[in-house]
Amino acid sequence: MKEEKKKFLNVVFNVKRNPEYKGNHELARTDRIHTTFPLGTTEEDMIKEFHAELVNISNGKTWLKGEMIQVTSIDNCFEDSCD
Repeated sequence: MKEEKKKFLNVVFNVKRNPEYKGNHELARTDRIHTTFPLGTTEEDMIKEFHAELVNISNGKTWLKGEMIQVTSIDNCFEDSCD
């Protein structure tokens, strides 16, 4: 019996450094981020969830992604699947 593939949204965000963030984490130096979300997630919820994700820094400080970078737009969003 063939198993059904797990489906999800594959998303590429265009991002920019949050001007309030003064650190040097690699994430703050990027301009595109690839991530995934469950099918049916709205654009607004994707951005809200992404900004709320935690980032641990080696000195023990924890940041929210939204404190480091801001989504400026969605570059690409498509349904994808995996085994």
